[in-house]
Amino acid sequence: MIAEKEIIVREATNKDADGIIKVLRSTKLGEETWNENEIFVIENLQKRLNDKQFMVLVAEFNSSIVGFIDYAVFPSFWECQKQGLIINLFVHPTYQSKGIGSKLLKAIIKRAKAENIVELHVSTEWKNAKARKLYGKYGFTDEHLLLERSSRD
Repeated sequence: MIAEKEIIVREATNKDADGIIKVLRSTKLGEETWNENEIFVIENLQKRLNDKQFMVLVAEFNSSIVGFIDYAVFPSFWECQKQGLIINLFVHPTYQSKGIGSKLLKAIIKRAKAENIVELHVSTEWKNAKARKLYGKYGFTDEHLLLERSSRD
């Protein structure tokens, strides 16, 4: 069992890109998409790590990155306030169900409050009950419907 104090959550730097990519590769999504898209992922991760509109946090255990979360901050012209959108939350499969996702999510919520972000949004697949339970634990509710259309159609 991993003790919570053994997990370090911190802001990611360019030096963390390889560790973040290892986490992505460890997932089912990574298996499905990496063959064709590795260069795209690496280039855009580097851009995200250097863009002030995005925040990327990593979770470390024994000096290895075992998870990460990122979000974007944007102004809502309709609601006249800053909002945040969690884009990714991934934990290496070996380290799932050990509190790492919770620790990353709590860190983002804390930062969002400090930045006066009034609403924090996240989406996940309906069938991802594990993620929905985690988000619900931290006050996320089924507030809006997010529709999706593939541009490949």
